[in-house]
Amino acid sequence: MLPRRKAAVFTDQMDGVYPDMKRFFKRCAALTLTCVMTCSLCVSAFAAGSLDHFKHSNTYENQFSDVSGWYAGYVAEGYELGLFDGSGDGRFSPHASMTVGEAVKIAACLHSIYETGEAGFAQSDPWWQVYADYCLEKGIIESGYSDYSNAITRGQFAMLFAAALPDEALTEMNAITGESIPDVRLSDPYGSAVYKLYRAGVLTGSGADGSFRPNTNISRSEMAAIVIRMVRVTERKSVSLGASESGTLNAEQIYAKCSPSVFSIKTYDEEDEALAVGSGVFLSAAGEAVTNWHVLDGARRAEITTVSGETYPIRGVYDYDAENDLARIQVDGTGFTPMQINYSGAHLTGATIYTIGSPRGLGSSLSAGIISAARREVNGVTYIQVTAPISSGSSGGALINAKGELIGITSASVSNGQNLNLAVPIEKLTALDTSSCRSIPVVAEEYIRKLTASFKLSRTNVNLDAGDSAKIICSVPGIPSGYAVSYESSARSIVQCSWGEWKENDDVELTLTGLKAGTVTVTVKLHDRKDNVLAERNINVRVQ
Repeated sequence: MLPRRKAAVFTDQMDGVYPDMKRFFKRCAALTLTCVMTCSLCVSAFAAGSLDHFKHSNTYENQFSDVSGWYAGYVAEGYELGLFDGSGDGRFSPHASMTVGEAVKIAACLHSIYETGEAGFAQSDPWWQVYADYCLEKGIIESGYSDYSNAITRGQFAMLFAAALPDEALTEMNAITGESIPDVRLSDPYGSAVYKLYRAGVLTGSGADGSFRPNTNISRSEMAAIVIRMVRVTERKSVSLGASESGTLNAEQIYAKCSPSVFSIKTYDEEDEALAVGSGVFLSAAGEAVTNWHVLDGARRAEITTVSGETYPIRGVYDYDAENDLARIQVDGTGFTPMQINYSGAHLTGATIYTIGSPRGLGSSLSAGIISAARREVNGVTYIQVTAPISSGSSGGALINAKGELIGITSASVSNGQNLNLAVPIEKLTALDTSSCRSIPVVAEEYIRKLTASFKLSRTNVNLDAGDSAKIICSVPGIPSGYAVSYESSARSIVQCSWGEWKENDDVELTLTGLKAGTVTVTVKLHDRKDNVLAERNINVRVQ
């Protein structure tokens, strides 16, 4: 007596839609939530530092007479952050080589500000001693340098700076395969540090082949750019080395490039109890992101966990599209890694694709497959059909092409199918408004109001002769997958009721058949995925 919308076609990834499967899905969701919550607590206990600690303490007003060109903005930002100053006499000396002492000072300040929010170093003699002692104490360097006035090589600089911030502050965003930097080998003393900074978008190399020139000196202008990329994720650069001539990446490169952009989501109900698990994808470094609408449907608050284990609340929702199952959201934080997006919609059946999400709460899981149908119409909605496995908790995750570009949001699976999974094309995201951001409860309540207001019956008074039938059209425009309608009769001996199939326009027929003389009230109810009754309508039936 509960015909669920689209239940005969597919199930969404947050919950099962068949009554006999529902208990199973609820129990699995509770188990995965417990696992994810436990892991989050363990990780966050060790993540005291933050890139948010880097704040402006000075005002740059053209203090340096010799600063102009491509590096000027980096110099100004570094000065305002208090990370470096000039060389004296109102000059910055951008083309001079960086000394070991200067580099050690900046590395010490980077580490201290990241961990504590300040860099309160006392003066020492020689001036660089206090910074060298700090770097030795914190393990940034293993031993002192022979001469701190010497120019530092690029290889030495990479080793120093790769150790100045923890791995979670230097997450991978670029696909750089092993041994793909022409003049750097992983076996070199500085090799792992250089590859780490290339993959984090801090270093980009020189020329088309991405050479690093590890034994040459580094200029103060180059230093300024590298320092700002260290502390401002939005300034980090995309670079790909070791990819094929067509620009395609292998699975390892896809994961390295894209996994920092995908996060898991936990939602909570009005009693602040764990509701469900889903996934999402960052669209900007400032926290704008996308997920499936059904991930947030019914929630009162939600939080995300990044690939590095950091947890942030979801501040609110800009806009949503229930029919296409998309929601544009705002995560409360900054410094995230956005994914490169391909809005073209030009996808070929048979093309290799990858998915990253949180199946069963297991965050940052990578799957691979092909596009089995570039355009698949299901109940009037267009999807990308893929073979890559998708499990409960993957809703809102990333569908990625072989170039590491976001082309869709994983959303659903075909019921009783084998590797028949569906993703919403990412180009549908462009229709969502970003002018204002509202809290999850406000948006959720608005959605329910709209849905219940659209819940209508074609007739509410019916007269029948015994043995005759009448059809009532129950209409719920925009009803999501997993929602249901039911009926209750005050006297089943007088009227027999039966449902038809859902139609493409979100209508379903209820057939009433008179059995014997009398009057009866048939109540039609609208249910959400959890079987909560959202609204009900009465039909007054008289059988003659």
